Amino acid sequence: MSRNLQPLTQRDDEAASPSTTVSVGDIVAAVEEDIVLGRLHPRERLVEEAMMERFEGKRHIIRQALFQLESIGLLERIKNRGAFVKSYPPEEVEQLYAMRELLELAAVDALPLPAPAEWLENLERVHQQYSAAVDAHDLRQVFHLNIAFHRTLFRACGNTFLYATINEFAQKAHGIRFIAISDRDALAQAQREHQAMIDAIRAEDREHLAELCREHLLPSKERYLSLYRHSFE
Repeated sequence: MSRNLQPLTQRDDEAASPSTTVSVGDIVAAVEEDIVLGRLHPRERLVEEAMMERFEGKRHIIRQALFQLESIGLLERIKNRGAFVKSYPPEEVEQLYAMRELLELAAVDALPLPAPAEWLENLERVHQQYSAAVDAHDLRQVFHLNIAFHRTLFRACGNTFLYATINEFAQKAHGIRFIAISDRDALAQAQREHQAMIDAIRAEDREHLAELCREHLLPSKERYLSLYRHSFE
């Protein structure tokens, strides 16, 4: 997709209303998509005035959104220069993904096997929607349905704190995943791995599921590190 996201002020199926104003959450979601889908690149500056024009928002709303984007690890502020899309150095990438692996494997260890029928049905339904988006190369839907798949998977661990922390660290990695999400081969690989996870759950093979989750983290990390070495060092 090459078009820029428009401000998300309401549900897509509702008519636009002159009285509707953009929220901080709308701006955060739109910029997050821009980063993941490669419309914004590491070290690219976000200019407040341009964002005010794009989102038709006041400066304090834009600044709140920038602060929130910084707090979730997608932007960084450089003194006297402004806000930039975060560029993770290799050592931070390794640390971030080490935490993701630790958290996700803890969740796998806590998942209920045999799987409750309703949970497995929900997981399969999200995977079918994700697969359709991959086949259509609808990257915006791929992004959101990938989040939905993993949240459906790990929510079943039963530990709300672990689940929330998994989501927090996954969101921090959105600025790293942009290379893999635009690559058709990488998307096809992720699609196969999601299906393999479902198969492992059906087979009640926790050890294999853990290995699949571990391997699933690697492609985006390795692609980012390769890009960093060629572009930023």
